[in-house]
Amino acid sequence: MKLCVAICTRERPKLLRSCLMSVCEQRVPDGVAVEIVVVENHDIEVSRPITVEVAAQTGWTIHYVLEPELGIPFARDRCGVFAAENGYDRVLYIDDDEVAHPDWLATMVEAVSRYPAEVHYGRVLYTYPPETPSWMIAPQVNKRPTGTVLKKAEGHNTLVDTRVFRDDGYGLHFDGSMRFTGGSDTDFFSRVHDAGGKIVWVPEALVEELVPVNRVRLGWQLHRTFRVAGNISRLHEKRSGRGAALSRSFFKGLGRLFNGIFVQLPASLVFVVSPERGRRQAFHAAKQIASGLGSLAYLTGYQAQPYRKVDGG
Repeated sequence: MKLCVAICTRERPKLLRSCLMSVCEQRVPDGVAVEIVVVENHDIEVSRPITVEVAAQTGWTIHYVLEPELGIPFARDRCGVFAAENGYDRVLYIDDDEVAHPDWLATMVEAVSRYPAEVHYGRVLYTYPPETPSWMIAPQVNKRPTGTVLKKAEGHNTLVDTRVFRDDGYGLHFDGSMRFTGGSDTDFFSRVHDAGGKIVWVPEALVEELVPVNRVRLGWQLHRTFRVAGNISRLHEKRSGRGAALSRSFFKGLGRLFNGIFVQLPASLVFVVSPERGRRQAFHAAKQIASGLGSLAYLTGYQAQPYRKVDGG
């Protein structure tokens, strides 16, 4: 197998260095040739010095490519196209704010023979800053057995057969119209599934994401829930048409608002006897309300674009 580890980055040199070092420390199975491509989503070579330095330090082959069209779907697509055009069999995505656990790469490679599929989707663990409220941190429990077949995946820990990108294969690409909204990875892998591609869950292939301080603020958390609900409505529109998406968003939005306001929020009054549990319940209620509002906002045509600026640089 000829494998390309792909890292998209933009103006986050310190995070990129940590990510690269974790990849270069991986155990590479026999019969596998591995190289790295760093795609800088910029028109300036901000991170080239780091890639050159890490390559010299570790002996790994690290390609550096600029993708000047701003937006994560363009960067991720450049990774896939680069791998397909340069003869790689698979492309293994990891985000620049993640570090890979020691057996991450080997586990993914072994999964290819154990669970043949076009996409193998690994698990992400989150490391929160110490000031994070305990009631905001959800238990990180794997709820699906290894080998579970899925209908979608996300792009931050996925091993993809390059036939997905090639014209003589599926010929699929990330949707550039979603450049600043988020959700382009879920859309892409949903389309892989719809085209007949198989997506398999590999929870033992672990990467760890470092959560920046600004993302553990209540406002950020609620806005993320709000925009994700809107993104899901747009993905539903792409697959089922606008009429179906409007109907779904209307009823889903009202249902979540009712549940958040009249069911979950009153349940948070348990804080009288258990403050921690009450705060956690109130947080869940607020997220349910934010999700309902996000679904209803889709009806108005509103679309949040949080990725216009770099986060965590």
